[in-house]
Order: sequence, then C-alpha cells, then structure tokens
Amino acid sequence: MASDEKHEVPYLTRVEIEKKAREVCRQHGLVSIPIDPVVLANRLGIKVHNAKFADNNMVGMIAKRGESTTLLVNQSDPPYRKRFTIAHELGHHFLHLLEDGEFVDGEADLFRQTSDEATEITMQRRQEIQANMFAAALLMPEEAVQSEWENQKSIDELARRFNVSESAMGIRVDQLGLG
Repeated sequence: MASDEKHEVPYLTRVEIEKKAREVCRQHGLVSIPIDPVVLANRLGIKVHNAKFADNNMVGMIAKRGESTTLLVNQSDPPYRKRFTIAHELGHHFLHLLEDGEFVDGEADLFRQTSDEATEITMQRRQEIQANMFAAALLMPEEAVQSEWENQKSIDELARRFNVSESAMGIRVDQLGLG
C-alpha cells in the first residue's frame, strides 16, 4: 500500500512493463538466467533484509526515504516466494516509488489477478497488478521463456531453469500464449 495516495497511477500495459523490465536487466548487466533480484537490488543500492513481520500474512515491503531504499522480505517464506516478492517490490521501485513512500504487501497482493478480472480496479490494486507483471517479466524474460519453451516444453524444467515456482512458470507460459 502506498503511503502517498494522492498521485494517480499511470495505466501501463503489459508490453510497456515488459519493456521496462528488459531495459532494467540490460542496464544492470543481468543477461543470464536465472535473474537474481537480490543482485539487481544491490546494484541499485537497495538493501534487502529478511524480516520477521508481526502480521503473518505480510510477505514484503519496500520503503524509500530520501536517497535510502530498503526492501524487507518475510524470512519464513520459501526461496521461490522470496525471489518473486523481491522482484515484485522492485517493480514498485521502478514503476511507483518516484518519491518518498512505501509499499507493504501481503499474500493477497501477490495472488494472480489481471486487470480484466475486476470491473472496478482501485489505484492500489492496479499498482499490485503492475508490480506482479514486472516481477514475472524480470524473473522470466519473455524472449528467454519463449526460447527455452521451444527446446523444452515442460513447466517443471522451465521453473527449475528460471529458479521460480512451477505455479509462477505455468502462469507465465499461459500469459505468453505458449501453452
């Protein structure tokens, strides 16, 4: 949830978000699979910490104060979840955190929901959908998934190759129209 709700969230298409993720990877020299979101955060000067949240449903947060940005991820989550959460929070960083503020995300924020599944979409929900799209594009770059899919039409194998959950890879393959 953004602490500063007065700014309108721009409508970004999946294509625009995919392009942004590609640019980020290219600018920061992340060219080999699997993409490591912690390496990206470190290159940006963002400190990533495991945290024990008081609310068990919290999975992550990112906070920006001046020149300092900190990202927290639930220490109890499995590695795949942590990677996706870090990538999701980096999505907020690149798409939404243009000034001081924070995003605090619970499990529900990382569940799959696209903009066409809701007739009335709140600004907060749009931000979460965009951050999820960014995370998927960052961890599972479109061109790499398509190329690997041609060689190995197995969700399980692709999930291992990209170091993501089978569920996340299944969603991505479906989203890219490969399945």
